[in-house]
This record gives sequence, C-alpha cells and structure tokens, in this order.
Amino acid sequence: MPADRLARLATHLRAFEAPGFTFGGWVSPGADGGGAQLGWYEFSPEAESFLLTVRADEWVTPFDWRTWMETDAGRRLSRDPAAVADDSEEELEHLLTAIVRSDRFTEGSIAGAYESGLLTAILRRAEELSRKAG
Repeated sequence: MPADRLARLATHLRAFEAPGFTFGGWVSPGADGGGAQLGWYEFSPEAESFLLTVRADEWVTPFDWRTWMETDAGRRLSRDPAAVADDSEEELEHLLTAIVRSDRFTEGSIAGAYESGLLTAILRRAEELSRKAG
C-alpha cells in the first residue's frame, strides 16, 4: 500500500531534523606501505536505517535514471530541494533511485544529497503525501 511505504520513509524525518544529527562521515585510512588507500563514506546508524528502508520498500527501481537526470524535471529536482515539495510519489522514487544509484559511481553522492537538504526535503514530502493518502 503506497501510504504505508510513504509513512515508513517519513519515519526518518524526525531523526534527520534532530539537533546534532550526523548523517555520517568520510573515513581516510591514510597511506599503507608506500601506496595510498582511498577513503570511503561511512553512514551513521540512522542513515543506514534510512537506506535499509529505501531498499526494503523498493524506492530504488529499474529505470533509465541517468537519462532522467538530464531532463528538466531531473535537473530541477536534484538541484533544488524546495522543488521536491510538489513531487509525486513516482518522482520521489525516481529521485531516490538516481541518488542511490549514482553513489555506486561517485561515492558520497548520497551524503551530498543529505548535505544539500535534498534527502530531508524528500522525507518531508513523503510525510505530506502519506498524510494525504492515509
């Protein structure tokens, strides 16, 4: 049921907006025997919980997200968190798919979406759509 899926996603909003909330941070292992090791982004437990919800409720779906990101809607939604306020559930799904999939190619994309306010805007919209549907 869509309202349930939206409500489960929206449950993460309170944590994301809590004072002192940390989404995660970069881990830099440093040099190892003359060669440098690349760092990685480590998510906080609540960020991991959010990503588990995204995966479990199938917010990441197969579609041509790269092409979608080049459309006017994709560019607008990915660059302007305020634009998400009018999104449909399908647009939230497309946006979450693009964010999660892009992180496989550019580590830190998910963190960047949080830092820009985009993930929090998605959660606010999910909460609003859940209330309207429920």
